[in-house]
Amino acid sequence: MSFSHDNLSIDLLAVGQHHPMRSQVEMYVKQRYQLAFDARLEQFMPVFLVLMRGTTILSVCGYRSAEQEPLFLEQYLDHCAEEMAKQYLGCSVCRSELIEFGQLAAFSKGMSPYHFLVMTRYLVEQGYRWCIFTATDPLFAMMRRLGLAPVVIVEADADRIANATQIWGSYYQNQPRIMAGDLVASLAHLENVLDSGGHKVGLAL
Repeated sequence: MSFSHDNLSIDLLAVGQHHPMRSQVEMYVKQRYQLAFDARLEQFMPVFLVLMRGTTILSVCGYRSAEQEPLFLEQYLDHCAEEMAKQYLGCSVCRSELIEFGQLAAFSKGMSPYHFLVMTRYLVEQGYRWCIFTATDPLFAMMRRLGLAPVVIVEADADRIANATQIWGSYYQNQPRIMAGDLVASLAHLENVLDSGGHKVGLAL
């Protein structure tokens, strides 16, 4: 999947566990989290959606299908993710349509809104409807500025994660909380906001 931004061609690349770029993408995420939180990540999302300009990584975000395996953030929850999302979103949530976002990493300023847009569009096209994720204060603030309105389910409790301080550094000092949202509604909103703001994003599959 490719799109244009400010007359520059940018690609959205899905990087699974056996992709030739996998090690490079994991290192990018690891370095970003080490810089931001002095974290020492050891485990990574099964799939990353990567914004690329030529051979340069601009932004990375991982995701995990709830249908295929337990979610990392379910360690914070008293019940399964789809039940908690259903309770707080106020509508039926099917586990096969639910994904977990995680390990968002970007060194390129200003790319995250466009990453959200193309990533959400890609996932909706794959048949996903709902998302659940852990957001720190800065990420939550950015979502609010974009007009997104995920619901807060619970605070992320470091005591529920083995070796949390050694692995995640100061991450838990940034008030991470578990949130859920509607991918289809978010996509419609992001398309409207970014297009109306004069930043037309055109996709070519």
